[in-house]
Parts: sequence; structure tokens; C-alpha cells
Amino acid sequence: MWLPTLCIQETALSHPLSWQQLISSNLWQKVINKFKLPLGLTTGILLVILGINLVKNQFTETKVIGIQPAILQNISQGEKLLISSEKNPAKEEGIEKFYNGNFAQAIAQFRQSLQVKKNDPETLIYLNNAIAQQKSDTNIGQKIEIAVSVPISQESDISQEILRGVAQAQSEFNCGLPEISLAIKDTENQLNCSGSFNGKFLKVTIADDEYLPETAEKIAQTLVAKEEIIAVIGHSSSDMTLQAGEIYNKAELVVISPTSTSILLKNFGKFVLRVAPNDHLAAQTLWNYLERQNWADKKIAVAYIPGNIYSQSLTKEFNKLLPEKFVYKCNISSGNFSASDCVEEAQNRGAEIMFLVPATDRTLSNVIGIINNAKGLKLLGGDSIYNPRVLKDAGQQADRANLTLAIPWHRHPNSQFSQTAQKFWNAEINWRTAKSYDATKTIIKAVDEMMGNYSRKQLQRILSNPNFSCYSF
Repeated sequence: MWLPTLCIQETALSHPLSWQQLISSNLWQKVINKFKLPLGLTTGILLVILGINLVKNQFTETKVIGIQPAILQNISQGEKLLISSEKNPAKEEGIEKFYNGNFAQAIAQFRQSLQVKKNDPETLIYLNNAIAQQKSDTNIGQKIEIAVSVPISQESDISQEILRGVAQAQSEFNCGLPEISLAIKDTENQLNCSGSFNGKFLKVTIADDEYLPETAEKIAQTLVAKEEIIAVIGHSSSDMTLQAGEIYNKAELVVISPTSTSILLKNFGKFVLRVAPNDHLAAQTLWNYLERQNWADKKIAVAYIPGNIYSQSLTKEFNKLLPEKFVYKCNISSGNFSASDCVEEAQNRGAEIMFLVPATDRTLSNVIGIINNAKGLKLLGGDSIYNPRVLKDAGQQADRANLTLAIPWHRHPNSQFSQTAQKFWNAEINWRTAKSYDATKTIIKAVDEMMGNYSRKQLQRILSNPNFSCYSF
């Protein structure tokens, strides 16, 4: 998840360039290790055993030189639909009103849309953006702009999980959750939002990086060219964050990834940060689990992706802890991959445990094939397997194989954040929502300490201060 200075030529334009619950586990382990991140967030790695309980406003009209117009179709503040699966007439009408600059009507339409689908984070972000823009246009408030990049085209569900954390923090900042909830429940009720920090409102740009490195680069180039954006939340995977990170570092724009865990991100750059614990902690937690189960002496095979930043990172960190190396390595990205052959060969080598480390792409489908062909193997995995597709396509086999995952956070009935989020979204949330909420609250806390001096460099200086801390919940 991360370009040199580009040689660019201004293009003549005839008009200004416009910017156009799902799972519950039948067993979960409590936090094994907690630690204080450099950003001050308290977090840890949890083991989750997956069971069968399946439960016309645009950007300011600025001419952006050197940006390909096509990439602008992947970016929106409310003027276009990015999550096609979450559309309804009221939402589409709200987007049209937003595009035309009629924010009062856009607000009304987005409120109606959220009555239809309350846990649609894209609509909630657009509602907040319309509020922020309206306040700014009437000189009642001041906008603070950030962006979030997620792989909507590739992983809509995961993208929405991340966007919910951002949307929840944004709603708290702009209006407060009770006010937003009332506005959704009763669309006739007057919506009163006063912002935070003496009339400041948070506006969020959503970008779809398509889970493609080249698109992540273009998204980064576009976001750094928009001077009003003081920070970016993203990207979702270590590969994308690393690919775009060079651009953010060079342009001195802070990017905080909520879900990137690769060891390579450690000290990658002053402007590339994260709130999720790294793969070393995940590997150590899985090893501790094996020792508690008296399985430390069992032979282990791995199904991973050579060359993938995340997969290689977690595989390497786990391998360091084993008394003997993996007895078999299965390349789940191979063109001639066979799940049954992978399992059979691993067992022929004496493996009793299979460690699964896919990416969030077709390799996850290949791992689902391994789960369904487990044939007595016990299964371990990283956070990428915490995905609705696994429960849908391999839930029963995951339960039989005792599939156990290391993830950064898991909801707890006694957690105030879990209770608040569940009530607000009318659904249970997962670790991606929690960590993206962390990332957004971290930026908000730093903005508070900027005392009105809102700049990218000042934000980075505050975040890199060893005394800076932020406790979300």
C-alpha cells in the first residue's frame, strides 16, 4: 500500500475542469497484546474463530494540471454515485441536486435516502458534505477537507466498512449522532448542525482506487493537487498504500491508513502513517494461540502470494516464529492454481495446519477453495480473510476447520464504542470500521491542536510529536 515529480503540460480546456452485519463468530479471543501506537491509539490483535453463525457542487472550480479527466470519475464529494449497489431514487435525486449546487434540496433527498438504507455510508458522507458546503457558502461555518480512498470497484463491502468509520466520526463532528439520527428518522424535523471548533465542518472526498496500484497513484496525484485537502485516510491495503505513499510523501500530504499492516510501512515516510498494528504483532498473536492449544510442534503449510506486500509481510513474520520452516508453500496467485492440489500436497508433506494469507482479490476466492477442501487441516489466517465472502461461500467448512484469524479489533458488548456504533448504524460493525473511525478521530484531534493554522505541514508536525495521543474509545 504506496512518484517522482512529473513533467506536465497544461491542457487547454473549453470549460473549467469539474470533479465530477453480516458476521458473528461463535468464539472470539480477548485482546492478547495491547499497545500504544505512535499516534497514541490503544489497540491490539484479536483472534477470531469464524463459525457458521452468518449472522452542481463540485470541487472548487480549479484547473488541475496534469490530472487525467478519467480518474475524476473515481472521485466524489456528493456529485456522483460511486457505490452502484447502494442507489435509490432519493439518493440519485440528492446527487443531482448536489451537482447543481442546490444543497438544501440535496440535504432533504439524502435524509430520505437514509430512511431507506440507514447504514449506507456513502449517502451519510454526502449528507454531511452538503451540510458543510451550505454552511460555508452562507458564511456560517468553515470547511475542513479530507479524503478517503477505498477499493469500491473491487470490494464494495469492505469499502463501505471503512467508509462507515469515517462517516460516523464526520457526523459526530458536524452535527452529533443524536441530531443526525433524528434527521434520518423524521425528515420533517429541522436539522440543526453547529459543527465543532467554533463552527468548523468536516467535508470528505471519497475516492475509488479500484484496488489497482496504477489507479492508487492517480488518486494520490489528484488528491495532492487539491490544496484544500489536508489529509487522506487510506489506502485499504498495504500494496496500495505503499504504491501511493511516495506521492504523498513528496507532496507532504499526510495519509493515514486504517487497515494497512505490512512491516514495510514502518518508517516508510514522515507523511505515511497508520493506526492498525503491524504484521509482527498479528504473527506473534497467532503463535501464542498455537502454544496455548499445544499445537506449536505441528507442521504448518502456508498458502500465500509471492510478491504481494501484505501477504509476504505476514508470512515472513509468522515464519520467523516457527521452530521449523513451512513444510510447504502454496502459491495462491498461480495461473494454474488448484485448491484440492494445494491441500493434498500440504498433507503429503505432513502438514496439519494451513496458514492462509490471501489479498483482497481473486486470491481470496482461491483461499475459499482451500477452506472448502480442508480435509482435516486446521486453518489460521490474517485479517484479509475477515470478509463476508468467506462466511457466505465457506462458512460451514470454516467452522469445521476451526478457522482462526488475527484481527486488530473485535466488537465487545461492554464497549461504549460498539454500543454507540450498533445503535447508530442499526447493525454490528467490524474492525475496519473501528480503525477508520480511529484514523478520522486522529485527524480531528490534530486539527483541534492546530488552533486555526490549518496546513498539511502543521498537521504532520502535530501527528509526529511523540507527545501526541488520541484515544477514540
